[in-house]
Amino acid sequence: MINNWVKPLTSLKLTVFCLGCAMILVFLGTLDQVNIGVYEAENRYFKSFFLYFTLPGTTLRLPWFPSGYLVGGLLLVNLIAAHLARFKFTWKKAGIMVLHSGVILLLLGQLFTSLFQVESQMRLDQGETKNYSLSYYHDELALIDTSGSDSDRVISIPDSQLYKGHKIVLPVDSLEVGIDEYFINSALLRPDQLPSSNNPHLQIGPMAVSVQTERTYKENERNMPTAAVSVWQSGRHVGSWNLAAGFPRPARFRVGEKSFQIVLRPKRFYKPFAIQLVQFSHDRYAGTDIPRNFSSRVRLVDSSRHEDRETLIYMNHPLRYQGLTFYQSGFENNDKTTILQVVQNPSWLIPYVSCALIAFGMLLQFGMHLISFIKRRVIS
Repeated sequence: MINNWVKPLTSLKLTVFCLGCAMILVFLGTLDQVNIGVYEAENRYFKSFFLYFTLPGTTLRLPWFPSGYLVGGLLLVNLIAAHLARFKFTWKKAGIMVLHSGVILLLLGQLFTSLFQVESQMRLDQGETKNYSLSYYHDELALIDTSGSDSDRVISIPDSQLYKGHKIVLPVDSLEVGIDEYFINSALLRPDQLPSSNNPHLQIGPMAVSVQTERTYKENERNMPTAAVSVWQSGRHVGSWNLAAGFPRPARFRVGEKSFQIVLRPKRFYKPFAIQLVQFSHDRYAGTDIPRNFSSRVRLVDSSRHEDRETLIYMNHPLRYQGLTFYQSGFENNDKTTILQVVQNPSWLIPYVSCALIAFGMLLQFGMHLISFIKRRVIS
């Protein structure tokens, strides 16, 4: 009974099916990234279990094709099941076992990377110090308790929880946040620039309105959300505000003896250390504006580990510290601002180990065959 259930998982047909689906996903994802960008194409085609079709005029989503997680998972199970069912370990097959172990580790490494890797950016002006980086794709509604004498308490509500009509209970002072309106993307205009009063919009202070716009998927553009929020305490209305990520000025209010701020902003990733930009250098080829090199000399300060040192970050020479990697990504503001790409990937070593296993397995297997061939030639 168990063999009948396991047998389909060991089938070569399943392997071919998964590889065919993977080729189709790569083809469709490559074409669609022109319309929705690399990040969104990666999420839709490779970081999900199915591709979905939305019925016109409804919000009903129907799966129509297996996506990356499902295809990769089936391929992994197929490979492991085939080994357990068909292969018996002998020294003649040691190379194949090592090679396939590398392939399995490579698949697992890609899964761990997609699940646990976090990318963000840190923008630093010369002389500026920061202990946080910003997400380029995600935002947060942050409620900040500023009553502490030496530190603030920040409660972050992710953008996945920000949609019209949703209420979020906060773990502080019986507070509750209600989302009265939410625009995924918006543009800030002067009141006299508003095309029509019928356009969905929210007043942002006396001099600006936020107008709802289409969501953007362009790599060089960022969605700027706007939200109308209300804060309640034990059923009592505390206040209502219109907040825009494009104008991240916090609204202030008091609840009893405590003072709070609420702001809509790019999601922050706080670090237990600080980075200061000492100097940014942008070298060009003589007589041209063609960039030859750009680098950032930064100061790393971590009082908990007694770290206080300077290091140079430049192309292909990142700073690695506490599981984070800081790459030189770009610059702006007339060479006065550096942009560091911050990557947290606990499984960054797995691809190197898996590729080494694959290479060693191939050398071992072909080497054993070569030695056996040479021995037969010598005997004959």
